Amino acid sequence: MILQLIKMQENMQYDISKAVDSVTWSGSVLNAGRSVEFALLNDPYDPSLKIPAVCTGDYIALSDGDELFYGQIFNVERSTAIGTITYTAYDIMKNLLESNGRYNFKNLTPEAIAEQVLADIEVPYNHLEPTGINIKSMICDSSPYYDIILGAYTQAYRMTGKRYLPMIWQRKFGVWPAVYTVGNFTLSDESNITAASLSESMDGIKNVIKIYDDKGNQVGEVSNDPSTYVYGIFADVYEQEKGVDPTTAANNMLKVDPEQKITISAVGDLNCLSGYSVIVKDAATGLSGKYWITSDKHTWQNNVHTMELELSFEQLMDEKDIETEEEEKDG
Repeated sequence: MILQLIKMQENMQYDISKAVDSVTWSGSVLNAGRSVEFALLNDPYDPSLKIPAVCTGDYIALSDGDELFYGQIFNVERSTAIGTITYTAYDIMKNLLESNGRYNFKNLTPEAIAEQVLADIEVPYNHLEPTGINIKSMICDSSPYYDIILGAYTQAYRMTGKRYLPMIWQRKFGVWPAVYTVGNFTLSDESNITAASLSESMDGIKNVIKIYDDKGNQVGEVSNDPSTYVYGIFADVYEQEKGVDPTTAANNMLKVDPEQKITISAVGDLNCLSGYSVIVKDAATGLSGKYWITSDKHTWQNNVHTMELELSFEQLMDEKDIETEEEEKDG
């Protein structure tokens, strides 16, 4: 693991790896953007730890063969005179999350909306997944740029059932289909899992969705009979949206099984990232099969790479609601 400090004003770059006590690189499906928290050893009497002053606004690059993260330092926390100083950096998703815009889009696809928003905030992109969906009107009144982009892709998801994953990769923004599995890798209690826990709760089950029109009349219903038989009826309501197939949207709201909270500690693997799926085999918890990574935290300390993953049997997407009038499929 190599951590470099980049001071833009000086046009200088420094390797500060030897002064680092620990590095944590983390992300979550429902908390956009990735962050790096690193602790620097702070001993003014040790000449080997002398590095340039690290300041808010500076940039860092974390690499382990390839670059994993590039971002700006936002927070500094100093503990004692001799101890550690902790810094937190965020990638450029932070710019999209904390900058607002106002738009009135007409007859554009989600990817075209994203392209316009990214151009306005001068954030480069490397991929915007085509959706085949045309949004006739989308009104954004001082909304975060990230919410605008994900709001457009959320409309596509509700029409097609296809989920999308936003991520910063190679210092650029991108939206990809949420279909990737960590290849040639299994989380197993026989090889790399060091601890695992599983809890289960029926809170959140919705196995009957009643469909209403804009006048309050029920016009349809979807349900999951096996779930209602085992757990009883837990109902919710979907109000029709123009241009959105109500049955598809209502089916996407169904949550027919108890929610599982799965936490795994394991030997680190750089490919285990939020939004990806991974194969798991753990005898103690009974986990077996494909699970989705909802959050990941990779830590390097004393030359050892470990990771903590939260997993879900259900695939998630960071859905955002933006006012729309009508959507339809292209072509």
